[in-house]
Amino acid sequence: MNLVIDTNVLVESITSKSPYHKIFRSIVDGKHNLLISNEILSEYYEIFSRIYSEQFIKEISIFFSYSTNIIGIDPHYRFHLIATDEDDNKFVDCAICGNCDLIISSDRHFKILKEIDFPKVNVFTPGEFIDNWL
Repeated sequence: MNLVIDTNVLVESITSKSPYHKIFRSIVDGKHNLLISNEILSEYYEIFSRIYSEQFIKEISIFFSYSTNIIGIDPHYRFHLIATDEDDNKFVDCAICGNCDLIISSDRHFKILKEIDFPKVNVFTPGEFIDNWL
């Protein structure tokens, strides 16, 4: 299954003490693919640098670079489906251009996607994803 994961969910799922850690483990264990664009990767690293050590950032960089289930996507079209927070569109654009199965996010701005028929983008909260696929 191809996933796009919102930054807050990814950050929260990394720690083994998190109830959402199963999400990160599913990527590490190769059960799911993580689709990322350069914009998403930049945001991940920006947030990681505020929270985690340089050593962790080096390790996650190696993982992102060499893991066969981390798939780089280069969206050439901007869909502008989320008007309330344009910054969230990088996740939507990556999901659509990468033929993603779903986005995992707890951000309320993504709820608008449930009302849009085309292009269809499935969004699940971390809890919904765990309940349905892990």
